[in-house]
Amino acid sequence: MDGMVFVLVIMFCFVLPIVMAGIWTDHKKKMAQLSTQLDSSEKHRLEQELVGVKKRLEVLEAIVTDKKYQLNEEFAALKLVDK
Repeated sequence: MDGMVFVLVIMFCFVLPIVMAGIWTDHKKKMAQLSTQLDSSEKHRLEQELVGVKKRLEVLEAIVTDKKYQLNEEFAALKLVDK
């Protein structure tokens, strides 16, 4: 009986904390991997959004640098001066 109690004490004092530390470490490693995967998917989404913004910027630049747009702006400025 004393031998059985000794084995249980050894298990609870030494083996159980080691096993729990291993489980905790594995859990932390898996969480870090999931976080990295989410970060890469977020990065991909942001890259796609940036491509869209660049395309819209190119369109706006084309409109603003268009001679018709500049001429309309000059007419609008002249109308303001006349008032």
